[in-house]
Amino acid sequence: MAREHFNPPLGVLGCACFVLALAGCKAPPLVEGTVPENSISTNFDWNAYGLGSGDLIAVTVFNHPEFSTPERGERVDLRGNISLPLIGPVHVDGKSTREASTLITDALGEYLVEPAVTVSIVEYGSRRVYVFGQVDVPGSYALDRPINALQALTLAQGFRVGADRETVALMRASGNDLEVHYFNAETPGVDGLVAIQPGDFIFVRHSGAGTFREQILPYLSGTAPVIGSLTNLLVISEALND
Repeated sequence: MAREHFNPPLGVLGCACFVLALAGCKAPPLVEGTVPENSISTNFDWNAYGLGSGDLIAVTVFNHPEFSTPERGERVDLRGNISLPLIGPVHVDGKSTREASTLITDALGEYLVEPAVTVSIVEYGSRRVYVFGQVDVPGSYALDRPINALQALTLAQGFRVGADRETVALMRASGNDLEVHYFNAETPGVDGLVAIQPGDFIFVRHSGAGTFREQILPYLSGTAPVIGSLTNLLVISEALND
């Protein structure tokens, strides 16, 4: 999985975290979502893994390279369309590669006799999970397959000293509301097997170093350039500021 690296601010907060952790302070209170965990489930939603804006896809029309995309592929635009020679834009947002192939085949059928079309992913760009806080490699990671919360956490390659491994937060924007699910990464169980959805934000706090809001808000403001869509970021920030 591809990732975008991000170095969060440390400074005085980092020093305070270390001192308080050594002092054995208890972890600060957790936060709650604005709605119950309506969408949190161990069942994978395959519809969430369809094509989307930012994905780089290759379209091959057998025996007709002039109607295919370049070998490097073509990006799905912000409207969810892929632009192809002869037929122009084709709306593929939310479609599987097989469904996109069928759409393109039907469109080419007006010009070619029984066109043979294949669609493949060159690079995922539309679906990402964000892992921040007390982890070794915080950042934005592309989702090229369904994964659970514990698997998403391993993308950040381990914990920093003082990380609260027992209460890792998974935050998900649900419309204009926020769902929050906590799972134990120290002693993995069913709570960590929930299915990740694109746009999920995982945060590992520092034990005993300020409130949850105080710890996460600097990360949220600093990750704006990393997150392609600010919808989830705004929902999380506003919910935690209430």
